Formats: sequence, structure tokens, C-alpha cells
Amino acid sequence: SQLNSTLRLLALHGKTGSCARMLSLLWKIIPQHVPGDLNLTPITSRICNWCSLICVILAVSCHFLAEYSDLRPPVTEEDMSMPEFLRFTAALAFGGLLYELCLAICIKVMGFHDQHRDDPSFRRRLRLNRKMMFVFAFLTMTYVVMSGDHQPVHHGWIANYHGGHQIVYSVRYIEWVCCAPFVLSISGQLEHTKDGQPRNALIPSSMLTGIYCIISWQGIVVKDFYWAWGLIVFAFISYFVCCVEQIAFAWHIKDQGRAGPIRAALLFYLVIMIGIYGVVYLLPIPGWISATFENKFYCLGDASFKLGTSVMLLATNDLADNEEMRRRAEATADELERLIQTATVPIFGVDLHGRINQWNEKTAELTGLPTARAMGLPLISMLGEGSQAAGCTMIHNATLGRETDVLETTLNAAGQQVNDAHFGEDLSFKKAKLVLSAAPRKDKHGDVKGVCFVGCDLTEVSAYKEAEARKVRFMAVVSHELRSPLHGIIGLMDHLCDSEKDESRLRFMKLVKNCATRLLDLVVNIMEMASFVGSNDGNQRAKKISRDPVELAKILDEVVMLVRNATDKGGNPLLDKSVKLENEVKHLPIIEADAYKCAQVFYNIVTNACKFTSKGSIYLSSSVDPQGDWVEIHVRDTGRGISNAALERIFQPFEQEDNSALRGYQGIGLGLSIANEVVKQHGGRINVISELGVGTTFTVRLPVVMAEPSKKVEGTEAGDNESHITTLSSSLHDTLMQPEASNRRASILSVDDDAVNQEIMRGILKDFDVHFAMDGSEAIDFLRKCHHLPDIALVDVMMPGMSGFEVCKYIRQKLHIPTVVMPILMISACTQDTAIVEGLDAGATDFVLKPFDKQVLSAHIRVALRIKREHERALDGRSGIPLPTGASVSSIQDDVSEGSDKDKDNAGSSTTGTSRLRRRRSARP
Repeated sequence: SQLNSTLRLLALHGKTGSCARMLSLLWKIIPQHVPGDLNLTPITSRICNWCSLICVILAVSCHFLAEYSDLRPPVTEEDMSMPEFLRFTAALAFGGLLYELCLAICIKVMGFHDQHRDDPSFRRRLRLNRKMMFVFAFLTMTYVVMSGDHQPVHHGWIANYHGGHQIVYSVRYIEWVCCAPFVLSISGQLEHTKDGQPRNALIPSSMLTGIYCIISWQGIVVKDFYWAWGLIVFAFISYFVCCVEQIAFAWHIKDQGRAGPIRAALLFYLVIMIGIYGVVYLLPIPGWISATFENKFYCLGDASFKLGTSVMLLATNDLADNEEMRRRAEATADELERLIQTATVPIFGVDLHGRINQWNEKTAELTGLPTARAMGLPLISMLGEGSQAAGCTMIHNATLGRETDVLETTLNAAGQQVNDAHFGEDLSFKKAKLVLSAAPRKDKHGDVKGVCFVGCDLTEVSAYKEAEARKVRFMAVVSHELRSPLHGIIGLMDHLCDSEKDESRLRFMKLVKNCATRLLDLVVNIMEMASFVGSNDGNQRAKKISRDPVELAKILDEVVMLVRNATDKGGNPLLDKSVKLENEVKHLPIIEADAYKCAQVFYNIVTNACKFTSKGSIYLSSSVDPQGDWVEIHVRDTGRGISNAALERIFQPFEQEDNSALRGYQGIGLGLSIANEVVKQHGGRINVISELGVGTTFTVRLPVVMAEPSKKVEGTEAGDNESHITTLSSSLHDTLMQPEASNRRASILSVDDDAVNQEIMRGILKDFDVHFAMDGSEAIDFLRKCHHLPDIALVDVMMPGMSGFEVCKYIRQKLHIPTVVMPILMISACTQDTAIVEGLDAGATDFVLKPFDKQVLSAHIRVALRIKREHERALDGRSGIPLPTGASVSSIQDDVSEGSDKDKDNAGSSTTGTSRLRRRRSARP
């Protein structure tokens, strides 16, 4: 390799360029020994090297110590047909040269050399072409020279010595010395090494073959008996040494694919032909054959020997290439099969009959069905019941070459019946949820033989979704279970505070109430954040955002007023005395937003600024988009500031700038995260700019007109009911300020399973006649047996046995008590919109959330009573007969049973139904 590089450099410089290029070309085709060469018989290879050295020493010694025989006239004087044989041999050699030359020209012209430069098989074939071009060129030149009598011809001295006759063409021996090593080395080519170096197994014997041809020529032309026979004997010894290495290699390659036996046969052919040459070489010495017969045999032998070798080498090379490609294809197929089997995604296949013929390890792991057990089972029966038809369609389309859609389904091997004596163990089958894509599986002829499926495992995703759904349900239950006792604590404390005269005890009671109120705020914040997380993950419908006209300036005035009067858990003012809170927001356009949510956002941001500002100021300012698309509220403080690392996580739930247990401020890290989610729901964003030790500025950008929601509440009743709630709620303030129209003492039925809540109701409803029921069944029994129906029913939603929704439906549908006779107020700690909608659909008149202020509950009750009274007066004025508000259930059911199906409407407001109720005036108290 170093010599080759040196010759390449010489070819680029100096006057010796052309000579160096010729030497470099020769160096490419001369057999080389490289580190990758194979020595199957190391001892024989070593002997070949030693024999080569001895042959060189003998040849040099003989040349200087012995005398050669005299030259003789051309052989044509003895045999006139000899020139024809020589020319025929030259023509055959020239034909072989043309073939190899045309092949080389085609490779060069068509660009195969550049395209396949890195292909070892192509490089091996290219070296074969170059070597055979050299062999045929030398052979053609040799026989052209011989046919023109332009070569020295010697007498065979040793033949004359033994009474024979031998004519020695010295040029032919030169051709043997140069060409024999090339032909043998071509037969010994092996695959390249990993670094691309060529390998050969016959370098020692190939070199020795060319060298012992020299001493074999000297043995028949030297004029010395001992030198002659010594050289001849050692030449045959060298031949047998070469045979050992060559036959060993032939035995080695005979089993290497389809080309192995042909290459082995070629090598045996070469060995035998060289041996026959040696026999023919010896026969003229005793005179057993004539000298002309010997030379004619050599003419025919050289041409057929070289051409046959070229053809066989071409065939074996092509077969070797095909074998190599087949071996690579099989290795690629095996590698692909291993890749499929060990893939981290489920991959399986079916035949044209829908039976499994491929089942990788991941699929076996997900389903619990081993590969051996899965073979031959029908795939469709393993799919989910709702997707079996889609699976059949997918297989059918894939076999027809059509494009297929993905299929989300379950794969369950349970219930498959397979009789296999090799697998008697009990298997634990599992249900896997997958998204499948299908593709046709074709053979080498392009015919579809089946379908291959590649899946994406959704089992863990489904489990995660189910866990999220359970979490949301759990949080809903926990919300109710926490809010209900907190409602009880706050209500009882209000009741005790109203009746307590001792100032010291009153102060402690107020502290208890404040603690319960803060705990309630914490629960509400946690539940609200849980609802945001659930809606983002798609596990529940997002909380409805109201689209009201909002004047932000007034909301910010209220927020500032609340913050100035707010206290922390120790009862100290939230706003430090040395901090100045100023609201510079004066005039802003009215925007479309949720007023309550906006107040929540700015209250959280301003209180957060108060916590971290111990001196200086907090300023609220605003800016408006010139195009009128958005408004911005800026809350700037001169507090401690926020680090850059903390800015990335302050909007995450339960994250704060300092999460250590020794932090010096309150909170659990929900205020800013809730504010951020609310602003996102409005279509806006919150930006923060902060510098440690200087202060922080929060900028809230809100659109003037909210974007349309991506999902709407299904149905129209929900919207009507919610607007009804809004209508009732908007009347609360007016109702509180108006006296009751009737002086009659109203009766109320309170249904709740919590004794604490019932005790609170007793204190709040002291101005009413109240009957308490501890569950739904007791309430139903009371309504069935009572002589006078209560004016209003207060029903808790979550109760053991019958829920509040079921009680409401039973009252409306089974007892046929209409709304105008007995309004029902649902009371619950559940804040989900679906619960409100379900309650209103069940027949509730209003929905009150726990915990509530006693004045708010009283207002709701008065609203319901006022609507009922006004309805009674309207009907009474129309007929002149008052409505029987104290009718019993039995009297109402008797009247309703007499009417048409239309009279059974839960609203109970039809003229026909109420006219029948008027005829039951005797039922009034």
C-alpha cells in the first residue's frame, strides 16, 4: 500500500510520470499480500515462501555458473503447420483480450466505476477484469512474436543427452512466468476485509508457480547434467508444494454457496492442467513424443487454458456476487425479522384468511398470548365487539391495495380456544388498547400474501385517562364532603355569634369562623384548579364562562376596596401600612367577559402583590388598543421581585417562588395559576416583568369581544335553565328589600342527611314552619301523608339512598306536585355546571350552592314564595277564585288523574289543571 501511494505521487511529478503511472497500473494487478490474506495451511504457505527463495537462488546461480544450449533455426523449417497453430493461438488470445477490453470500456463509459466505487463485489470484479486483460495481452503478444519467428529458440540439451529431441520457445516460458501467478491468484480471491482491503488465499503458491517456471526452463536448456536434473526435480517439488495449498483452498471453498463447487472445480482444473503440462514437459526428453507435438499441445493448451479459466472465473464471480447478494438479503431479512420481533411497538400480521402468521414480542407482552400460541388464530375474534366490522374492512382494503384508515380498538386474547400439547400452562390474558394501521404484505413477485399491522399502545394512555376521570370524580366528592361541614361550621358560628353577649367568647367565635372561611376559600380554589386541569385534559367539560358586558374600572374599584380591608390569617391587614395602593384606572371601554371571574383574577394578582411588597407602592393602570381589540390592566409593585427561574413556574399549580418549608408568607400557590387559566379562557394572556429588589409588573390583556367557545352546552334547556337562575339571582337584592306580600306564615320542608346542616336550617328558617326529613324516603313519606303540602322544599343533592335529583323527579313525576304548588330549591356543595343542569331538568325551581349566607338563602326562599304568590294571584284574578296552596297530595293526584295527558305536565300551570284545583276549595285550611 505504501509503495502504491509512492508510485501515485511519482505519477504526478517529474519526468518519470509516465513510467510511474505504468508501474502504478502494474502494481494494481500484481498479486499482493495484505493483512487479510488467508493461510489455510500455514506450514505449506511458509514452505512455498522458502521454495520461492530457493528457486531464485538456484536460478541466479545457474545463470552465472552453468552454460546454456545453443540457439537453433525456427521450428517452421521442421513443421510448416506450426505457424498456423501459433497464429490461431494468438487469435484466440486476442479475442479474449477484446472481450475484457470491451467490458472495461463499458464500465468506464456507463459510469459504473464511480457509482459502485465502494462496492467490494464490483471492485473484485474490476480486478479480475484488469488481470485477465494483462494475461490475454501478454499471451497475444507472445504468440504474435512466436508466429513471426522473432524469438530465441533453444535446443533441449537434456533431451539430446538422453536421446530425445526438444525445441524450447523461451518466450513461452516468459509468458508462463508472468501469467501463471495472475491466473492462480484470481482463483484465490476472497471477500474484502472490513476496512476494504482485498484478501487472497493463494499468494504464496501463485508466486512460487511463476518462479519454478524459470528453473524448469533452465533445467532443459542448461548444458550440465546435474544442474539440469537438479533444477527439474526441484521445480516438480515446488509444484507439489503448491498443490497442497491450492487443493486445501479448493476443499475450503467447495461448500461456500452455489459458486463454491465451481470455484473448487476450477482450482482442481488448474492444478491438473499444470500437472499435465509438467508431464508433456518431460515426455520429449526420452523421445516418447516429438518436439512439434509438444509445442502444438502448448499452443492449444495455452489458449483453451486461459479462455476456459476466464469463462469459469466470470461464471464463478457472478455466482459469487449473486450468492453474496442472496446472503445479504437473507441477513437483511433476518435482521428485519429480529427488528420486528424486538420492536417496542406491537407488530403482527395475518394471511389472506385473517389468521395470524406474525406476532412480535411486544404484542405478546401486551396481550399475554405467546407467539407460538397466537399462530393460526383468527384476528377478528380478538378485536373489540364494536370494531370487528371495521377490522374486516381494513383487512379487505389492505389486500386490495387501497388506502386504509387507522383503527382504534382493543385486542383481547381471552376466550380463544387452542389445543396445543406444548403449551399447557395457564396464561394470564390482558386487554390491550391499540391504534392500528395496516399495509399489504407482498412476496418477491409482488403478490399480496397477507396484511401487516403496526399498532400504537394506548393501554397506558387509557389507564391515565381513567385515573384522571376518577380523580375528577374523587375531587367532586371531596368537594362536597369538605364544603358541607365547613358550611355547617360557618352557619353554626353565625348562629352563635348572633346570640353571644360575652365579647371575649364572641372574639374566639369570630376567629373560628374566619378560619373556616379561609379553609373554605382553599377548598374552592383547589376545586376550581382541578376543574381547569380536567377541562384541559379533556376529561370533563370546561366550566362555562359568562359573556356579560363588564366595566373593568368598577370591578377594580371593588377589588381595591376589598384588598384595603382584607386581613391575613393572623387578623392583620393584608396591605402593609407603609405601602400605598392606588388605582389609576378611570375610563375603559365595556368588554365582554365574566364579571365574577375578572374580579377573581385581579383580586388574586393584587393580593399577591400585597404579600411581597413591604414598602413602597402598588399601582393599577390601564391601556387600550387603538383599534379597540383589547384592553390591558397593569399591576406594578415595588416589592422584592421574582427571579428568572421562578418566572417560568409561578403560573403552575401549587408552585411558588420559594417552595421551602421555611418561606415567610402564606398560600399554596393557586392564585396566579387560577388567574392565568381564567384569562386564557377569555382569550387573553398574562405577562410578567420582574427584577429582584426593584419590583414586578403583571400585565393582563383581555379582548374586548370574547372568541366563540369551541364547545357549547348540548341542548337548549340548559341555557334556558341557567338564564332562569340568573333571573332569580338578579332579583335577590330587590327581594331582600321588599316585605313579604302575605302575612301568612309559610311552611318549608328541609331534606338533608346531615344533622349539622339541619340545625343551621333551623336557625335560618326560624320565621317559617319547618319540617325536617333526614333522607329522600322520609321526605316522600311525609309528602304522601301530610294534610297540607309545604310551600317550599329545600332538598340537598348528595344523600344516601335517594339523591336529591331522584327526590325531585319523584315529586314531579310520581306525586304530580307542580312547581306553582311547591317550588323546590336544590342545595349542594357541587359546583359543576352539569349538576345544576341536572337539577333543573329534574324539576327544581332554583339551585343554591353551599356554603351560603343566611340572608342569601332567605332571599332565594322569598323569591320563590313571591313568584308562587304572584302566580296564584294571577290565576285567582282570572277566575275570581283563589288557588288552594295548602292542597294535599291525594287531592292533587285525584284531580290530575281526571285530566288529559297534557294536565300531567310538571309545570302544573295549565288553565285546565288549575280550574280543577279551584273546585277543591274544601281542601284549603
